[in-house]
Amino acid sequence: MKIAAGDEISFAELTKLHWPQVYGTAVRITKSPEQAKDLAQEMFIKLWNNRNKLPGVENIKAYIYVSARNLVMDFMEKKVLHPSNIQNLSDYFTDDSIHHPLASLELKELEQTVAAAIRSLPEKTRRVFELHRFGGKSHKEIAVLLDISEVSSKTYIVRALKDIRLYLSKHAGDNPLLLVFLLGKFFY
Repeated sequence: MKIAAGDEISFAELTKLHWPQVYGTAVRITKSPEQAKDLAQEMFIKLWNNRNKLPGVENIKAYIYVSARNLVMDFMEKKVLHPSNIQNLSDYFTDDSIHHPLASLELKELEQTVAAAIRSLPEKTRRVFELHRFGGKSHKEIAVLLDISEVSSKTYIVRALKDIRLYLSKHAGDNPLLLVFLLGKFFY
């Protein structure tokens, strides 16, 4: 493959051919054209930087799609339920609690519901999620700690986020903070 040998013209043609697919995947998941553009550019930069792996790829279209989807999912995963985001939400409602006494109660309910969602995860999924999200461990570190593959670690995180969102959507009730949380006002 010419790209693996460093042929920039071939790479430009490949990028032009697959840009709509990569950008479309990113915009569909992020709902942000600007973020999608950044992620698509990042994906093609990574593809160029790892071009030496391309000769072993049998289906380049599928490889690009999976690479783009994984990059976007990793990006989204880092935004959802990240400790710094939870702290921002907590800070916001702590400041508001001066004016709204019920805000601190609602915040506690939200924290309890999120904690319950995490507790409801299957054991291995929960362990991987907690190590990654709260322990700051990389997929590689988790793989070594739990004797699983890096791909399995990523898969567990995707499942955890899906299950947490589903749990929260079922338990939103009349809690306006939880509804705000679900809509992602403070996380996106």
